[in-house]
Amino acid sequence: MGADAIPNGAAAQQRPLDDVRILEVGSYVSGPLAGLMLAELGATVVKVEPPTGDPMRSFGLRHHGLSALWVNVNHDKQSVAIDLKSDAGRAQMLELTAVADVLIMNWRPGVAEGLGLGDAVLSEVNPRLIRMIISGFGETGPRARAPVFDVLLQATTGLAAMEADDVHPTALRSLVADKTTAIFATQSILAALYQRDRTNLGTRINLAMLDVMSYFDFPDLCQNRTFLDPESEQVLRRTRSALLRTQDGYLAISPVSGRQIGNTCAAVDHPEWKEDLKQISEPTTLMNELYNRVEAITMTGPTGHWLERFATFDVPAAQVLSADEHFVDPQVLHNELYSVSDSPAGPVRRVRHPATFNGQILATRGPAPRLGEHTDELLKAGPDEASAGERTRVG
Repeated sequence: MGADAIPNGAAAQQRPLDDVRILEVGSYVSGPLAGLMLAELGATVVKVEPPTGDPMRSFGLRHHGLSALWVNVNHDKQSVAIDLKSDAGRAQMLELTAVADVLIMNWRPGVAEGLGLGDAVLSEVNPRLIRMIISGFGETGPRARAPVFDVLLQATTGLAAMEADDVHPTALRSLVADKTTAIFATQSILAALYQRDRTNLGTRINLAMLDVMSYFDFPDLCQNRTFLDPESEQVLRRTRSALLRTQDGYLAISPVSGRQIGNTCAAVDHPEWKEDLKQISEPTTLMNELYNRVEAITMTGPTGHWLERFATFDVPAAQVLSADEHFVDPQVLHNELYSVSDSPAGPVRRVRHPATFNGQILATRGPAPRLGEHTDELLKAGPDEASAGERTRVG
């Protein structure tokens, strides 16, 4: 499927942000992923990179010198290469700022001010500009200027300790802090655009990754830190993994009600277990006992057999799939989640924006841009010479 080919004939649909222009000066993942999400919703996203490029262009798994992670968070954008340490580069940045609706920046605190691009300058150039300022630990405070990456946030917010096995803290391999911050950044930008429709003024939004991950962790992982009465239970017991071994693989089950627990026992031909389990009052102990008993049975048969049995008894269950198995899962194929498009590194797989609008999948645009690919197009023509569709602010 080509880059502009979209299932369900949605290419003609007007996307929610078709008239919004985003200026992205972020690097790595959190800022660029927020920019990507807005681009997929229809915004024009101009990525400002130094002449050497975003460092993520060469990070991780690469093909023809191009990082897969960088490709995955930077398609649907334009790229301009600017030396912001020069007077000419600063002037070019302010030219782009003057016609932008949103600026996404995830530099360390103090860097923008050092370049003469502090918030007072930006808001004076464009009073309607929404400024999304992403930091690691916050704009001020004892760790404000410390470098930060995903695993450091997992460590400092307690997530790694709370995900520990019996001995060692465990960091998730997923860049959960970066990706969650991008989602919160996108949500906040959309709220600010809505507010600007009423006030005609831009907003400065500060978003610290420390704050995002604290918010993300709190609802479930901090249950034993919620009730402050000293008489309350302070031990958060951990249920063993709900991933159960089978004869040829693994499956997951998630019985969350008394009825489903009883159905699980019946599905493995031990309905009498339900009465045994009723005698266990502590929920974690109950679930651990259930999983241990059920796994002893599922290990005796193939995954497909147990999926059929659990489906028959209305027990929530799923096979543990590899990534390759996921790509060809019948529901994934039905949802048309993935497509293949051309790129400077050859054909690439890409995943679509998960939302549909009026039943339509959002149209996609081009691949991740070459470094500075759009510099001449966006900077050599003056504002009066450029097309209204490319240079005029909303409203």
